[in-house]
Amino acid sequence: MSKKFVVVALSLMALAGCASYPEPVRIADNVALTSYENATQQNIDFGTARWSGVIAEISNQANQTRLEVVYFPSGSNGRPSVSDQTQGRFVTYIKGFLDPMVYQRGKSVTVLGELTRAEVGKVDEYEYRYPVIKDARVYLWPKQEERIEVIDTWPMMRPYPYYWGYSPGIRVRTITKQHSTIQGPVHVDNNKQNKVQP
Repeated sequence: MSKKFVVVALSLMALAGCASYPEPVRIADNVALTSYENATQQNIDFGTARWSGVIAEISNQANQTRLEVVYFPSGSNGRPSVSDQTQGRFVTYIKGFLDPMVYQRGKSVTVLGELTRAEVGKVDEYEYRYPVIKDARVYLWPKQEERIEVIDTWPMMRPYPYYWGYSPGIRVRTITKQHSTIQGPVHVDNNKQNKVQP
């Protein structure tokens, strides 16, 4: 195997690694990221963060938009792996205006920006401390198509020992439907680390 082939292969692997996240939230390989767990459990409020989740609230302010996001760990491509449990929520601020009809509650996003001081608020009557990402870039994930394979029976012509005739057969159909990211109630289990202490 030639050295040239090895160099080209390694370059392609590096490019493939960089291309796993969408362009707006892509970073260089050498940029250290602060995980959601470290930010909440150790109250870290500095460094670069790239988190994914589902929009819970959107609020447009004079020069920026505030998104409250229910955090879900991201898959290999950055899309949040939505389930019926989450570790908590975070807030992100994006410069300019985001249309609430586009950035609707329940839609999946990935955001990239710098951490800043946490923000105190409420989820209903529960006092909550939100990790905050400022001056963020946001990627709004398109709806996922869900493919379902359906196996059913249908009459088909098939040979018999002495004659041709109809008998039940099996066919596999693929049904494609739009997958909604809107979630029902989600359980927040963060061991109350974000509970505001009296």
